[in-house]
Amino acid sequence: MMQRTGAKNQPRLNMCQPTVFCIRLQGAVDESWTDYFGAQSLVVEVDAEGDAVTVLTTEPVDQAGLIGIINHANMLGLPLVSVECLSTECQK
Repeated sequence: MMQRTGAKNQPRLNMCQPTVFCIRLQGAVDESWTDYFGAQSLVVEVDAEGDAVTVLTTEPVDQAGLIGIINHANMLGLPLVSVECLSTECQK
């Protein structure tokens, strides 16, 4: 049996509920790609080393949609830096 780790107040996620994610990709992606990724926003930042990092904020339909977004980045040759859950409707 799997045990939960982490804080007790951590949002409860499930595989089928929409959740807002922040996805960071190495490299600069033009804002015109916002629709391709299904992103609510697409911003290019510069990290501490001076390299471009594209930050997508998106709410995929479910976790399969999130995997689809990550696959789109992979097909473009953009390395994944991080994926962060920003909010979920099922917080307890």
